[in-house]
Amino acid sequence: MNPRERNYYEVGWRHGRDARAGARANAQLLRESLSQALRVPQSLAVARVVADYERRLESLPSLIEYPELRGMRECVLAYNRGVAEGADTSLTDVILRANYLHVISGTPVAVPGCTLAYFPASDRGPLVANNNDGTARWKHADAPTWIVSNRAGLIVGCVSSGIFDDEVSPEQFPAPVYLMADELCGTFSEAVDLLTRLNYFWGPCNALIADRQGHSAVIEKSSCRYGLRKSADGFAATTEMSAEEPAFKSYLWETRERSLRPRGLTHDSADWAYWQACERRSARLHRLVEAAKAEPTFATMERIIYDHTGQPEQVHMDGSKCHPDQAEGEWSLRTTIWVVDELAAQYSFAEPPVSGHLTPRRWKQFASIDPVF
Repeated sequence: MNPRERNYYEVGWRHGRDARAGARANAQLLRESLSQALRVPQSLAVARVVADYERRLESLPSLIEYPELRGMRECVLAYNRGVAEGADTSLTDVILRANYLHVISGTPVAVPGCTLAYFPASDRGPLVANNNDGTARWKHADAPTWIVSNRAGLIVGCVSSGIFDDEVSPEQFPAPVYLMADELCGTFSEAVDLLTRLNYFWGPCNALIADRQGHSAVIEKSSCRYGLRKSADGFAATTEMSAEEPAFKSYLWETRERSLRPRGLTHDSADWAYWQACERRSARLHRLVEAAKAEPTFATMERIIYDHTGQPEQVHMDGSKCHPDQAEGEWSLRTTIWVVDELAAQYSFAEPPVSGHLTPRRWKQFASIDPVF
């Protein structure tokens, strides 16, 4: 391996090590989900994914148009091997994780999260908060990893977008755009420039980007389009299955509308009710962050990320359903607040199926942060 490939291997190894505890159980859940999504036995689903991923690795685009991608195929292979060895799992399971959303949606996508809020300053310095949501079967006790991703202090987080019937990107190569941002970018503007220029290589998701100077932006992404929301004061937020940039929001709802008829659904369906609840949750989150600007403290961020009203639009989810036909309610399985200047994070876990029951809030100290990039 050359030095660049070695760096990507090292990042992969660290990511794998951090996920080692639940890696094999999550891989089995993923195989089951793939089998259900593709409607074929697990062995056939796995074979299809691996073959598709190998095809994508060979689809490197023009290096004249995208010079940053020179040597990136080898960097991706090195990263994947690092993840497998760090997590003590198989390379096949790493490929499934890298490619599974691509297979389900037909387009290359980023790994999603759920809710993100960012304060550029507070009584304890910059704060980042996250709810990691899912159904009860994805319950876990994985401690959070560090949120700042490179030596320059760049923060890049993403949540799922909720586009149902998206366009297909003309580019299929699995460019690791977030790792490339860590490697190449020191400020939010550099990261925004890179991610928007590499538009066809990532999404759908909503990405929150911030830097050491307290600047931030949110990019709301489909496979081929994006809406950019730069923050005037550094405060930023985004939540899953939502969009706030007007043109992109319009496109998001267009994709949802045209997805209904082929599936025999109407505006009275559980899907439509769920999307509307996500829209209201986004609006509530942004109202809470806007109000927090008057007193941006750690306690204020706690109230936002643990916001519980008993209604579908609450920020902290407790398994409640937004429609009688909704198959499963969602939970905020892990809640985290990173205190950037203190190299520390507070976190807790939901305990489904007991609504509203959380583990005690605990602290993790990141004593020796040494980013590769």
